[in-house]
Amino acid sequence: MILGAGWVFLMVYAFPGQMTQDSLDHMREARSGIYSDAHPPIINVLWKITDTIVSGPIGILVLQTTILLGGLYVLLRRTFAPRPAAWWTTAIFVFPPVMTVMSVIWKDCMMAALLVAAIAGLLSERRSRKIAALVALVGATAFRYNAFGATFPLVVLLFEWRPGMPWLKRYALATVAWLATTFAAFGINGALTDKPMHYWNSSLAIYDIVGTLAFVDEDLPDAQLLEDLAGTDLLITHDIHNTIRNVYTPRTFYPILNDPKRTMWNLPINGYVPAPEAQRDAIARAWWHIITTYPLAYTKHRLTVMGEAIDIRSTRSLGSPVKREFRFPAFAQENGLATASSPLQHKLTRAMQWFGRHTPFYVPWLYLLLSLALLPLVFRQRDVMAILLSGILMELSLLPLVHSSDYRYSHWLVITTLVGTITFVARRYRAARTPSVPA
Repeated sequence: MILGAGWVFLMVYAFPGQMTQDSLDHMREARSGIYSDAHPPIINVLWKITDTIVSGPIGILVLQTTILLGGLYVLLRRTFAPRPAAWWTTAIFVFPPVMTVMSVIWKDCMMAALLVAAIAGLLSERRSRKIAALVALVGATAFRYNAFGATFPLVVLLFEWRPGMPWLKRYALATVAWLATTFAAFGINGALTDKPMHYWNSSLAIYDIVGTLAFVDEDLPDAQLLEDLAGTDLLITHDIHNTIRNVYTPRTFYPILNDPKRTMWNLPINGYVPAPEAQRDAIARAWWHIITTYPLAYTKHRLTVMGEAIDIRSTRSLGSPVKREFRFPAFAQENGLATASSPLQHKLTRAMQWFGRHTPFYVPWLYLLLSLALLPLVFRQRDVMAILLSGILMELSLLPLVHSSDYRYSHWLVITTLVGTITFVARRYRAARTPSVPA
């Protein structure tokens, strides 16, 4: 009943599943049957299946929330009796920084749900559940391209084919298992892709080029920049370095492509037609040349973007709850999506936004700091250490890869910090209350 009440509360808030531009892209590709790799195509397959059973996002919403809730409960049952485990599970599940992300149809949500289920399976004594956990890890990695950072400590520290194996053989086998799950996930997405978009060239590569040059101290002449960026089809030919400094923002790469007056390249980030191969090759060459020529500037750029991603300058956040409005309502209505919300849902959304504005709980760097502080204390608790490291390494994978600041990228870190902290404190409290036995 406790778990059910938490699930119903989330469903009342989220029903029938909140949608953003990413969500609409997944639905559009699933219904068209043509999959690009701008987003992991496996989520299109899931959309296709659930949309066939019940039209719209409700199927995925039920699936991702149910898997997360069940996985959390099984995981916390290792530390708590059934009723306390249910209360702690529900508390994590409806905690606004967790719930507001889980209410949206995002690849991040299914990844988090499968990771929690996988942890529960890896900690089981039954081999069949361990194998099922590896399958879940394949799914989690397929849903999020950088999930390999989250899965590495889970598999290496928790996977044990049989009890009592020598440590070298155990960790070698676990590492092989991690590599197998990672390559299997990328192989699945590669096999599902109909239209490769070479998204890196149109997003992260040009962002690193502009970001690195923005942090170069001296002003580089136009002639040098035109030579360095030759073949990339740069649209700006005059006062290039000054334009770069003005268009660059550590919060997102989009102004580079869509600023009304300072668009630097005409590159596709949607649809099914990628940039020409010659342009992509030139961008790749320019990227490597610039980041190796100015490594300090590149490092400053990546650290600055990472700082924005974890909201390093703030102890209060504007909040992450998705607004209940569609950017393109006509498109949503044409595809049979409900664009209206109940008065209760609007009140709950305002409450979540107030929570975000007046508390620090949507600030990712606080969770990262807490997890790092706990690591030395949980050295002898392998399960807690693996959970905390999973969140930390997933977050650190953003350092070279993130190209926009979005709270949901830190969603897994929030979950692992909550689970790890609750488990550690409960065990420490229980140990302190247990009378010591005389030698």
